[in-house]
Amino acid sequence: MRGKRSLVFFILQIACSLSFLHAVTPTDFELNEVEVIGSMTGVQGYHRTDSSQVIERITQSDLAHLPIANISDVLAYLPNIDVRSRGASGAQTDISMRGGTFDQVAVLLNGMPIQDAQTGHYAMNIPISTAMIECIEVLQGEDITGALTGAINIVTKHTWKDEYTLMMKAGTNSLVSPAFAGSWKRGDVHINTSVDYHRSDGYYAPTENTKEQEALRNTDFQTANLYFQTRWKGLDVQVGSQYKDAGLGTGYGYASTDQFDATRTLFTGVQYHHRLNDWLLRSMVSYRGQYDRYEWHRGTATNRHWTHNTQAALYADYYWRLSGWISTFGAEGKNEMIRSTNMGEHNRWQVTMRARQQFSWVAAGRWTASLSGAAHYNSWCGWYGSGVAHINYQFDQTRGNVYLNANRSLRMPTWTDMYYKAGVQRGSTDLKAEKAWQLSAGIQYNFRWKNAGQLHLQGDVYYRWGEDIIDWTFDETDSLFHATNRNKVNTFGVELNMQYHYNEWLRNVALRYAYTQLSLDLTTAKSNYLDYLRHKVTLQIDHGIYVWSKGCVGANWSLRWQDRMGTYVDIYGKAGNAFEPVLLLDGSIYMELAHVRVNLECTNMTNRHYYDYGGVLMPGVQGCIGITAHL
Repeated sequence: MRGKRSLVFFILQIACSLSFLHAVTPTDFELNEVEVIGSMTGVQGYHRTDSSQVIERITQSDLAHLPIANISDVLAYLPNIDVRSRGASGAQTDISMRGGTFDQVAVLLNGMPIQDAQTGHYAMNIPISTAMIECIEVLQGEDITGALTGAINIVTKHTWKDEYTLMMKAGTNSLVSPAFAGSWKRGDVHINTSVDYHRSDGYYAPTENTKEQEALRNTDFQTANLYFQTRWKGLDVQVGSQYKDAGLGTGYGYASTDQFDATRTLFTGVQYHHRLNDWLLRSMVSYRGQYDRYEWHRGTATNRHWTHNTQAALYADYYWRLSGWISTFGAEGKNEMIRSTNMGEHNRWQVTMRARQQFSWVAAGRWTASLSGAAHYNSWCGWYGSGVAHINYQFDQTRGNVYLNANRSLRMPTWTDMYYKAGVQRGSTDLKAEKAWQLSAGIQYNFRWKNAGQLHLQGDVYYRWGEDIIDWTFDETDSLFHATNRNKVNTFGVELNMQYHYNEWLRNVALRYAYTQLSLDLTTAKSNYLDYLRHKVTLQIDHGIYVWSKGCVGANWSLRWQDRMGTYVDIYGKAGNAFEPVLLLDGSIYMELAHVRVNLECTNMTNRHYYDYGGVLMPGVQGCIGITAHL
């Protein structure tokens, strides 16, 4: 009863917050475009991004047939993203990319950073329905504090007509998931809104281990999301909230099988741009607040954390009429605060001054280049610098491009890195900021045939020189894991992507591969933090089964093979266990009519026994039926 009253109060609280606010249609399969994005990444965003920095782009039409429940499920099918869960359906998910850690990825919503300074464990607490997504972009070479290995940008719909979507899913383990998403336009006003709810009694996994079975009985969860966005001319206002309760089993340690985590998240942001002759003025202000109650034994509060993250930015772009070049300069400020029963009360602020120059030439194709640099002052560590250099060449009537990116990136330690002390973990205030240089080169090409479909090919190779990389290492003298800086951790990687689209009988075939190699030997490093995916292969096939004039029946199959480097501690405390490679098969059979789609979905169809984290057994076979109505 107490949980229900909290949920009602939380929804009423957000509804009251909304009262203070002033008041792309999904298409068929879309290949990654190689044309230069002249303004901001995606639909909007105050950070400028060149097209070659977008290494993956998933559209709403790609999501429709996948067996997914949330954004984390979508990212799991991308080769350069490592998705690790403590439970099912987004109960708790960590996201990392290109051999980095879950703290080294910046998460953006319409170009606005929304991560929390407490820990990257809550980076995916994003309060929007998948039906509200226009696209998801995976970015490299971003000059954003915290984007040491890259960034993920979620872009919401920008519709030109009224659209309303109703969804309902029901499945194994009493899964129930209703959702509503609506978009409409009145004159110059565009409005997006979504509300969704997910709950389950937990999940099944193939095991005869009695302790694992005990932990599985504590994997129930419930999540409620509410999101509202309005755009009017140059103004963009968005607010979202999330209510989440999740049983984690042995999520953060093998000694307890009834761990529990409750989070309450609020995000709001305002962006405004105004053109004045040859000038474009861009501004942003945002806030992310979160309450987290973690319980080592369910029903007994262990830690409570309150975090507040506030950010503001002002930029000016000058468009040179004769050359078409763009000069940008501006400043940002942010403040991060935590109040915690475990970590105490702390505050830090940062000021950033940034300049950027974008060039373009038309000569035997189209050349574009950009050079940006930033000076940052952080109240915790003083001055430091970052920057990005980029050059891109389009050829064959813009069907292909080659590019070269170089960037200097940084990440501040989280509050958890510095102050957390519980169990066998000990944070450290002596940590330094993480720093990295990264160099990447790649090529993209689109083949288009009149009667034979479209083929997209892409390849990228990168090398990252990491300095003062934060790790949690085991100290035999006190049998504790301590947060420390490693002097150097370098990373080499290759990513390959092939996508083919023909017609309604063969909608999409996508084959992707990522290879990653760290310079660190994890067998001797005593690391509890830096394990990574050496190989990841994904194969997706979306095809028709029966097609008629008013609809179709089709199927989507997703095969993933991944090989993780590193070792883990099992559920009984035994260390040194190597991760086994795992092959996972997911599938969806769907029927589409003019305004209705019915999906039969199944994940881990072969019921594989595997771990993302030591001692946390992942879900076995799960199934559900979903109905989507477009009004």
